[in-house]
Amino acid sequence: MPISRRLALLEWAKEEDAYIIEDDYDGEFRYAGKPIPALQGLDSSDRVIYMGTFSKSLIPAIKLSYMILPRKLIDLFHQNNYYVQTVSRLHQHTLQLFIESGHWERHLNKTRNSYKRRYEALLKSIHQTFGENGKIYGASSGLHILLEPNNKMTEEELIDTAKMVGVKVYPTSVFYANPLGVQPAKVLLGFANLAEDEIDTGIKLLNNAWFNSTTMT
Repeated sequence: MPISRRLALLEWAKEEDAYIIEDDYDGEFRYAGKPIPALQGLDSSDRVIYMGTFSKSLIPAIKLSYMILPRKLIDLFHQNNYYVQTVSRLHQHTLQLFIESGHWERHLNKTRNSYKRRYEALLKSIHQTFGENGKIYGASSGLHILLEPNNKMTEEELIDTAKMVGVKVYPTSVFYANPLGVQPAKVLLGFANLAEDEIDTGIKLLNNAWFNSTTMT
């Protein structure tokens, strides 16, 4: 979301006396251009509930997440005891020391560089293999992209034919209020857990599955 749109959304929340829930779970990973500030960082009216996690950038197993509440909601949150912390205090304290010592920032830079190489390998492979047959959305940040293959397949057909060649892709229709109206079909491709050579192999398998004459619709 561009900065102008973010500012307009914050102005709307202020005028409507509303709150915005900002889920910024992989906001640390941006691979081109200057980082775009989070809504919470731009908010001067205390209208943003900011949520994040260390699962993508550190260790998923400890399930350590966080939430930054507007000042008006903090007392209400504690009074109603909405949530009981289940993460080990030892893990929390260890992470605190990890951040304060500077190790977190160094780890994040190293991780970002690693993901950037995989991201660039994914885009290069798509461009070389699909050519004009694949349109990419959501580039330059995060740990996934949206891919729109130009083959007139439905989302279900894209997922099923990919599965037949051993590649898992994910639906996007689940994120729409009216999924039946989403055309043409797009799928979600993640790259965080793949080596660069695995990425290229996977894209070639998808190309064979989606653009082979026996699977075209």
